[in-house]
Amino acid sequence: MLNNNLLLIFLEFSKVGLFTFGGGYAALPFLYQMVDTYNWFTSSQLTQMIAISGITPGPVGLNMATFVGFKAGGIVGSLISSFALILPMIIVTGLVFRFYLKFSQSECVKSILYVLRPTSTALICAVGVKLFYDLIVKNVDYIGLGLVLVLFCLTFKLSRNPLIYILIASIVGVIVKLC
Repeated sequence: MLNNNLLLIFLEFSKVGLFTFGGGYAALPFLYQMVDTYNWFTSSQLTQMIAISGITPGPVGLNMATFVGFKAGGIVGSLISSFALILPMIIVTGLVFRFYLKFSQSECVKSILYVLRPTSTALICAVGVKLFYDLIVKNVDYIGLGLVLVLFCLTFKLSRNPLIYILIASIVGVIVKLC
């Protein structure tokens, strides 16, 4: 069973690594699909892993793969999920680099790249709506809703470093939990 589970972890994260375009948050639809398909972790645990991955140094996608792999298969699972996530990226990047210089002016290549941007944006937006629903609407967290609205407005009005918003949210979270 454990070997079968580790093989599933490898296959799932290879799929994530191969089909994720647009950064770590573009992997979220795949991770939510894992919540529905396997009993490795819950939607609530995934939400916590996303938050931790966002504030942990390193690429968000790799951090999430490591956390999910650990939850699903322990230390070996975290190593396998991390390796499986980056392996397709290394292969595809090598192939793309080799052929991009030759075909970079091709209309077909331009069309593919043109379509990938809005597709990644749509996937990230869909996950954002699901996260908002799970965190705010489903649990009716008024403090969380207020924090989301304030930080959302501040990001457009002030255009500061995202770390400032993470710091503000962390301080508010600590204050709310202590009170």
